[in-house]
Amino acid sequence: MSSIATTAASTTGLSGYDPNTLYPVAGKKEMDSQDFMKLFITQLQYQDPSKPMDTYQMSAQLSQFTSMEATVKMSSNIEKLLASQTSQNNLQLLTLLDKDVLANGNSIGIADGKVSAGEFDLADKVESCIIEVYNSSNQIVRQVDMKALDAGTYQFAWDGKGSPSILFPGGETAPDGFYTYKVKAKDFAGGDVDVESRMIAKVTGLSFKDGKATLTLNKQVEIGLNDIQEIQ
Repeated sequence: MSSIATTAASTTGLSGYDPNTLYPVAGKKEMDSQDFMKLFITQLQYQDPSKPMDTYQMSAQLSQFTSMEATVKMSSNIEKLLASQTSQNNLQLLTLLDKDVLANGNSIGIADGKVSAGEFDLADKVESCIIEVYNSSNQIVRQVDMKALDAGTYQFAWDGKGSPSILFPGGETAPDGFYTYKVKAKDFAGGDVDVESRMIAKVTGLSFKDGKATLTLNKQVEIGLNDIQEIQ
């Protein structure tokens, strides 16, 4: 009795046989569960009658197919769960709107005449501490002499007014906009003291870019969620 080979090359002459059923459709990079089932059925259909697949092999392949199907379903369920969790997290972020937060950075802003505040840590006791406020053009707007301070945490509340200068001859209020501040501290030997700066401001906006949330503080400063240290 002549045998029927099971390779695609030797079965192309069989009546009604389409070798393309053994392989993924053109353009597909991965085989899905339907492709595996077609492959399994085709293998049974064109197996050698004199050497049929034994029960153990058939059970093993069916077991692999069942396992693969369960894995695909599990993966799909996990993706749906993650998408749902992301959606819930995004909704929870809306509760931050109109709340004050303490965040990393030395940015402060003026919006509608309201000024965000700053907070800084002094690692050591200092003989002098001067806070300088700069506008977006890196021009000094205000200088505040805090004099000698002990080591610790301090809050800086700017009133929004500029120091008498060419920019503000009469110490007028600075316009709405983006500002930064620097803390220049000296110890009793005249050396620089390390300063860690933060900002305190109201969350006025929320946006998403490339799946990441961005918060807008005081209508001027944008930060990421990782920059928030405390919700006040």
